[in-house]
Amino acid sequence: QEADRLVGQVLDRIDSDTLLVVMSDHGFRSFRRCCNVNTWLRQNGYLSLLPDREPAEWFDGVDWSQTKAFAVGLAGIYINQKGRERDGIVAPGEETERLKAELIAKLKGLRDPDTGETAILDVMDTRVAYKGPYKENAQDLIIGYNEGYRTAWESATGKVGSKVFYDNTKRWSGDHCLAPGRVPGVFFSNFRFAADHPGIVDLAPTILAAFGMDPPEYMDG
Repeated sequence: QEADRLVGQVLDRIDSDTLLVVMSDHGFRSFRRCCNVNTWLRQNGYLSLLPDREPAEWFDGVDWSQTKAFAVGLAGIYINQKGRERDGIVAPGEETERLKAELIAKLKGLRDPDTGETAILDVMDTRVAYKGPYKENAQDLIIGYNEGYRTAWESATGKVGSKVFYDNTKRWSGDHCLAPGRVPGVFFSNFRFAADHPGIVDLAPTILAAFGMDPPEYMDG
């Protein structure tokens, strides 16, 4: 309501030739259940621990000679690929693509056994979902969580836990690391859209054009 009042005050003070844009890059949803992807990878034979070692952050205790995939960050899975990772064991090309397809098939639609809810709605291959000159720097797979779920706190820092799913008891009880369709952003403008299906990549070139500047050729949108 405060934000609406502020927008109203601005609209009262600008003329019809002044462009007003109010936007967010994402929304927020409830985060009540944690999902430790590294624990799931271990339980399903994709990640191994060294004998007699307690798992710790940043993959301390992981046996890389027996690990095919690992999760780090808030939504990413990486293949332990030969020639790219320090101790990679999965050959690039066909073997990597086959492993990615296998992980997508198993993780997409993964259910939380304690609630019966689908925790993971989608798993995206970044080589397909992304474009541009830097996509090789991206994670191999991106997880799209359902509302109410997010990567577990310890999984984000490379630690294997005892459970795949458990309650989020922290005060941080909302997040945006979900399937994109579950966290739509907000966009408001006093000018009509010229595009039928505008996206966030259209915003920067639109603002440049409003200032009378030509967007650079490398810019999308």
